[in-house]
Amino acid sequence: MDYKLTQSSRIDSTPFTSRNDSAGVSSYTIYNKTLLPTIFNSYEKDYYHLINHVQIWDVCCQKVIEIKGPDTLNFIRYVSCRNFEKINEFKCYYTPMTDFNGGLLNDTLVYSIDAETIWVSISDSDMFMWFSGLLVNLNYNVKIKNKNIYTLALQGPKAIKLTEELIDKKILSLPFFSFDFFDFKNTRVLVSKTGYSKQGGFEFLFDDAKIACDFWDYVMKEGKPFNINAGCPNMIERVESSLLSYGNDMTSKDTPFDCSLGKYCSIDMSYNFVGKVALSNYIKNREKRNIYRVFFGDSGLKIKSKPKCYYEKKEIGEITSVIFSPKFKKNMGFMIAHEKDVLIDNSNNYFVKTEFGLIEAKISNFS
Repeated sequence: MDYKLTQSSRIDSTPFTSRNDSAGVSSYTIYNKTLLPTIFNSYEKDYYHLINHVQIWDVCCQKVIEIKGPDTLNFIRYVSCRNFEKINEFKCYYTPMTDFNGGLLNDTLVYSIDAETIWVSISDSDMFMWFSGLLVNLNYNVKIKNKNIYTLALQGPKAIKLTEELIDKKILSLPFFSFDFFDFKNTRVLVSKTGYSKQGGFEFLFDDAKIACDFWDYVMKEGKPFNINAGCPNMIERVESSLLSYGNDMTSKDTPFDCSLGKYCSIDMSYNFVGKVALSNYIKNREKRNIYRVFFGDSGLKIKSKPKCYYEKKEIGEITSVIFSPKFKKNMGFMIAHEKDVLIDNSNNYFVKTEFGLIEAKISNFS
């Protein structure tokens, strides 16, 4: 069942909300207390446009916390389980952050601006309150604030060519997960080679709402030959691409090692960080869990329940982010389960329980 959203002062719009509305947005969600478009035409139509053309996204919901001061690096080390013994300026770092039990609090993107300035772009949780609470008992010379940043993304296979012709050719040389600045209307704008899709593109971080809106209007007007549309992160594309959503696919009940984020997590640093002891104990002692892709059923099944996966009669996990995949011609989703319960090469005895009954399932490693 679909529900209407009642707008209030507890929910922020963005400088682009009216533009999304004019472009025909049909559905919003709330992300970091901010409106985030989820559908324009339909999941399927938006998906095919994204994988074939280029879209401009309003992702102002990716709130940015600025950490500034002489102890900035020490603080980011303390709150991150990623190894920051060395950190390079003008680099972005995909960074899990954990609580004292090793549970995942957020999968952030850390921007290393300079020796004393870091921006942390957060997923959907209140990390500002977490940082503020930690600082009460830490003798670090830093200041933190919610920074007013208005983020736009260009995503899709034509994003590269559009950027080359309309914006700045120098941006094309950016390595993945790095950033630089370019000038737009005499304003310095941060652009990073990042984005919540696997179709390629960039994210543009503005600190001036008017300039950001001018950029939107310019790109939409001049980008018509590229078949540009207003769009948004697409659930079908992200699930096919194995992009996780914090709060949906993993929560504070899960460690980074449970959800394929272990490669961004280290316990070998010389310094301490929140959750280091718990994660060390988990690696040494606990039964390991991992995240998998589960495929089941076909296009005729519109799954609306929260299906659970079984090995024979044993429940082994709940499936999240269920979609029908045009690429794989199957319903699919993610599942965190104990490794001992999942045998990839012997998957004929796996079933998914849905409102349509038991459906045979195949399980694959997360990739």
